[in-house]
Amino acid sequence: MIEAAGQTPSEGADVTAPAAATRAGAGPAVADRDAFAREAWRAMLALTFGGAAPARMHTVCQAMDLTPAALKVLLVLSDGPRPMRELVETFRHDPSYLTSVVDLLERRGVARREPHPTDRRAKTVVVTGEGRQVLAEAQELLAVPPPSMRVLSPDEQRQLLGLLMRVLEAEPAIPEAMRPRIPTEPPGSD
Repeated sequence: MIEAAGQTPSEGADVTAPAAATRAGAGPAVADRDAFAREAWRAMLALTFGGAAPARMHTVCQAMDLTPAALKVLLVLSDGPRPMRELVETFRHDPSYLTSVVDLLERRGVARREPHPTDRRAKTVVVTGEGRQVLAEAQELLAVPPPSMRVLSPDEQRQLLGLLMRVLEAEPAIPEAMRPRIPTEPPGSD
């Protein structure tokens, strides 16, 4: 069974169920219950893993002198210091790999390890002032929409953002730094 990040199997994170139900000859009601949600998710994955997103991530990481893994850790750290153990659990990486990512962040000067406030054996990773500046610049570069977003009218873009915000509200583990902000309406847009 495969679990979605941050969910347990009891929370409906068994992503093998739809395929298994279809293979088992389950009726259309079972197979189609989440058909639109599944296809919407597939569209979001296509946009994330294909399209302009991977090239943008590569360009931003290159400009910030970070790897994609290091940028993702920095985004999580923007919500506050995290123990190394928690970062390992969050990213589901091998501890030695995560240590190498944090080593890179330290060499780059964007994060540092500090003693854990209550556990003398543990270390906490903290964003530095330089890290906050790098993070702000990376977020600005990542947030520039690709030309494909222009196929939607401003009203459709607003509607899409509203729907995605509702989905994001159900994902509390996503760091604040990764969440979109509702733009203020320009004067006279009523």
